[in-house]
Parts: sequence; C-alpha cells; structure tokens
Amino acid sequence: MKPNYLKKYIISSYILVWALIIFVAGSASLVFHAPPVIMWIVRNLIAWSPTYLLLIGWRHFRPDETRMVFVKRCFSGKAELLPILFSFALTFGISVLSLFLYSIMTGKPMLSYINLGTTALPLSIFLSLTSGPTGEELGWRGFMREEFNKKYGFLKSSVCQGLVWCFWHTLLWVVDSEFTDWRAIPYVISNIVVITSITVLMNIFLEWHNNLLYSVLLHFGFNILYVFLDADIGFFIILTVLYLVITPTAVLVRNKTAERFLENNDSEERKIKE
Repeated sequence: MKPNYLKKYIISSYILVWALIIFVAGSASLVFHAPPVIMWIVRNLIAWSPTYLLLIGWRHFRPDETRMVFVKRCFSGKAELLPILFSFALTFGISVLSLFLYSIMTGKPMLSYINLGTTALPLSIFLSLTSGPTGEELGWRGFMREEFNKKYGFLKSSVCQGLVWCFWHTLLWVVDSEFTDWRAIPYVISNIVVITSITVLMNIFLEWHNNLLYSVLLHFGFNILYVFLDADIGFFIILTVLYLVITPTAVLVRNKTAERFLENNDSEERKIKE
C-alpha cells in the first residue's frame, strides 16, 4: 500500500501545534507570566511549526525528493511587481472595506476600532509578517497544496486545504479569542468561510505565478489589520459576506481565463497541423 504522506503530515501538524500551544505557550503565559512581546515571539515560533515539521521530518513526508528541489520549485515563478502589490492589497483591502462598512453600521469612526497597543509599530508589523505569513506557507501552500492537487481538481483541492488550515487554528479560537459567549458561533463560522476563501484566492495566484511570495503577501495582507483591530462580531459578519461575494467571482474569472487559455492552445495546434 502506498504511504499517505499528506494524511501523515496533517495529523502530525495538528499534534505538534496543540502540544506547542498547551505546553510552551501555556507555560510562558500561566507559569512564567511572560510580557506581551515575549508571548508574541512564542506565538510566532508556534506559527512556524508547519514549516519546521515539514523540513525536519522531510523523509517521512516527501522521501523521493530533496528539500532544496522542493523549496526552489515553490519559489520558481517570476515575482512581478503589480501582481505582488495586488496580492497584498486584495486581502488587506477586503479587511479595510469590512471595517469601513462596520464603522458606518455602528456610527463610529474607523480609527476608533484600531488599537496600536504598547508595542512599537515597526516591531508589530515585523512580528506580524514573521508569524503565519512567512511561517506557514511552505507547509500549507507548498507541500499540502501539491499533495491535494494530485488527488482533486482546483476547487475541491482548495476547499480541502482551506479546511485543514482553518481547523488547525481550533485551539486558538478557545484560548486566544475574546468571543466566549454566543458570539463564538458566528466567529467560528466566519473563520471557516474566510480562511477557506483566502485559500482559494491564494491558489488562484499560485496557479498563475507559482511563487509562494504571493501567498505570503495575501496572508500578511489578511493578518496585519488584526494585530491592531478592536472590533465586535459585526465586523467578522461583514467580512464573511464580502468573501462570499468576492471569492466565487474570483473563481469565475479564473475559470474563464483557463477556458480562453485552452481555446487559444487548441487554435494554435490547429494552425500548426494545417
């Protein structure tokens, strides 16, 4: 029987992140009472777990290929300035639009929902970039995307990836969320929809450009606002609705583009034969 490397990786990543959250982050917070900056660094180390699990345990997940060949392939596509900027602007812009609509709904200015906290702004931005955006992508969009793409078509593969990535955060919803009452239900639903939708958008970019830099910036564009966000559940409901509109539209554009590409290829082949 052929080993199921994908299943092995997913189970291992879940076990590892739960162990790190409970024993490392839990000890740092509850036993050593670490200050916020130290806890942020601890969270970043945990966020990198999909990548160092993959690279340290490489022979258990991809024994027929070297790490270097894999990493080079993940960043082999050309990084073009406008698509790079657009990848960040897309997810960041959706979050800002959600906050704008939420501020209209509540009658309060947008900036009243931004809390810069006590950490210096450049350090906050740096720590946000070096957490999930740079720490998770090699595992999720590098390895896991390739494995799911071997099994399924674009949409099913993307949804499966999104759900795995989404529920990897399950324990964080419990220990690192302010929504512990009825709001926890729409918050979890929002996470499922939004994270899965972002995965679909990432995979469209990666299908076109084949460079994880795009998914890193899509991830960063999504994450950066939440470093400073102090909004209630209404914001997340609006965010969910926007992704439910934007993501299917992006899939339609992707499908139309793929159809035109195939039609052009068929046309070129017919000309060659003639």
